Amino acid sequence: MLELPEGWEERAQAARDAGPSEVNNNASLWQECKPCLKKISYDKCFYCEVKQIRSDNAVDHFRPKKHYPWSAFDPLNFRFACTYCNSRRKDIENGRTGGKGDYFPLLIEENRATCCEEECNEAPVLLDPYKSDEPSLIDFTDDGRPIPTFTSDQHANRHRRAVESIRLYHLDHQDLVDKRLTLAAEITSIVETTNRLFPKTEAGDPDVDSAFKENVRLLGKMMLPNAELSSFARRMLDGYRHYVWVPGILRTLS
Repeated sequence: MLELPEGWEERAQAARDAGPSEVNNNASLWQECKPCLKKISYDKCFYCEVKQIRSDNAVDHFRPKKHYPWSAFDPLNFRFACTYCNSRRKDIENGRTGGKGDYFPLLIEENRATCCEEECNEAPVLLDPYKSDEPSLIDFTDDGRPIPTFTSDQHANRHRRAVESIRLYHLDHQDLVDKRLTLAAEITSIVETTNRLFPKTEAGDPDVDSAFKENVRLLGKMMLPNAELSSFARRMLDGYRHYVWVPGILRTLS
């Protein structure tokens, strides 16, 4: 739940009443919401789940204020975003340009809203992290690269939304891929070590029990909402659910 600063709604309404030409002159209003957005996202970018300490984190408008001025001061349109996801930048390592910028493609362009009331008729291409079912349209390979969950033959629109979201949120930026790869290697190491300990816990050795429980605690900590890349971490651990002790961790976190 986003807690707005005291008196914010009144100031926002005054900015709305001033008209579209005054939107950028009231940028301080959405900047005021940055601490509140950071709090509900655990200081992580809404889109990539990374804490960009050295990044100029911004308050992104999911529907760009340039094209949707009536939603410029709607707090439900605000997302805490890192520079990589929010701004157009070129990844030097792979040569691809990403970043959302003012892009906001629709599945049916003819349905683009011309006022607030028409937004419900739109079908955005970009995935919205506010909607619990949408992030799952993106999966990851074991080396940390984002891929669509569905193929174009299975679900054309879901596939397209994932592909475009990966590109426009810059989720395939090499720095992010490297972070996921490092986390994947750490999770794999802990899981395999823990799985070797599990049969020995039957004997009741306190040292083994302690080591097993500590590893389970570490894995659970990686899955918590405040952890970087927690969704990716869950996806990695889910790949080991054939180990009998893993589903218990996943159930605890659900």
